Amino acid sequence: MKNQKKELMTSIDDIRNYWKKENIPQQWYSSKEPLSLAYFNDIAKERYEKYYPYLKEKAEFQYHAYESVLEIGVGLGTDLIQFAINKSLVYGIDLGKDQIEITKQHFIKKNCKFEDLRVASAENIPYENNKFDLVYSFGVLHHTPNTEKAVDEIYRVLKNDGEAIIMLYAKGWKHYFKRILIHGILKGKLIKYKFNTSKISNEVSEVNGHSPKTEIYTKKKIIELFKKFKTIEIEKCRLGEFFEYRPYKTLKFPKLIANFFKLLSIESILGENYIIKLKKKEEVGKDNLLNVIFKHY
Repeated sequence: MKNQKKELMTSIDDIRNYWKKENIPQQWYSSKEPLSLAYFNDIAKERYEKYYPYLKEKAEFQYHAYESVLEIGVGLGTDLIQFAINKSLVYGIDLGKDQIEITKQHFIKKNCKFEDLRVASAENIPYENNKFDLVYSFGVLHHTPNTEKAVDEIYRVLKNDGEAIIMLYAKGWKHYFKRILIHGILKGKLIKYKFNTSKISNEVSEVNGHSPKTEIYTKKKIIELFKKFKTIEIEKCRLGEFFEYRPYKTLKFPKLIANFFKLLSIESILGENYIIKLKKKEEVGKDNLLNVIFKHY
């Protein structure tokens, strides 16, 4: 039984081999000449205005000037460039050699500086203890085979007063409607995979499907995963397709509907992304409620 489990485990090589060529994220945002300045600018516009309109605020690109920032999973370098533009000292790792080379080209095109970019795994971050003021990772850790090990590595490389900003997939409306109802029940995949919803998520998540591993999280699971950290803030964002953008060029709900959902804070219940903000040590000056009411001015 143990041997059978080992065979079924996803490896780092499985992940690396999937996230290359047509599966490198964001490249489908633009039809302009690949690796041109216009191409990279077009991708940034699509990313921050259409697909992830919350990201510029939540990622805190402008608030870490002259701090050392590590991005885990640089992709095309779109987010890391934002930190660099805002004068952060940036480092980046990615499993894919192509992603690192493209990111280097991106930095050259934008005339931006990076401290270090290298091929490496989130599970073995190639930097010393207590090095970074901020570790940032957007939509990456839910794909790595041993997410717990990756979280331990983030904790290790952060300075004692360091922070992390992480995005992981949440069990939002899309998970229950498309993955469970449509694929799981109506298309019979719950029966096919013996009620293993992780296998359904792997098969039908990502633009081209058939991901080796795509973990979808509950809030309880997030809290357990990051229990080493002293401070944790968790927020659900992004209603995603049909609301923020037209999936596969089909349709988008009128803005009135999206605004109505936001007015009722439905995004905080049905959103598909968790933005997790972490601090390695306790916040300074934290006090109990009674003292705040009765003792403090």
